[in-house]
Amino acid sequence: MSSNKNRLPSLKRNELWSQLSNAINMRSAQDQVLWSIFGTFWAANAILLVALFTTGTMPQDSSVGIVVSSVGTFLSLIWYAIQARALGHLMRHEELIKRIEKELQFDPNYAISADINPTSDKILGKVPKLLRARILMNISSIIGAAIWAVAFVLFIRRG
Repeated sequence: MSSNKNRLPSLKRNELWSQLSNAINMRSAQDQVLWSIFGTFWAANAILLVALFTTGTMPQDSSVGIVVSSVGTFLSLIWYAIQARALGHLMRHEELIKRIEKELQFDPNYAISADINPTSDKILGKVPKLLRARILMNISSIIGAAIWAVAFVLFIRRG
């Protein structure tokens, strides 16, 4: 810690501790929201696939495929937007945690913020960037939209 002249008044320090606790709780809740959105996206895709292949084969009527694949494309794009918003809130909470920890002059080894705590880079550094959950969530929505769009085009051509 630095000298006494740089120390925070105890009232402000207590308020920051309360705010840090709130930010950690908000971050945790937002993380659950993000995972719920991701799970719902895959459940919706599974339902659409079942609707597309009700007989176990490609539908004979191209209009069924057109409707299901257009709904799949639309849902994938909507899920992408919803995930992006939830992820933005999550990142906002993480930034708040980082700022409060800096203000409280946390020892970096005990900080929650990955930007402050040096051990997080050692742990996350082992995971390739493309395999990180946040990136996979976004990529899966885009790939889902692309696959449904290709199916849409194939059903249009077939019809």
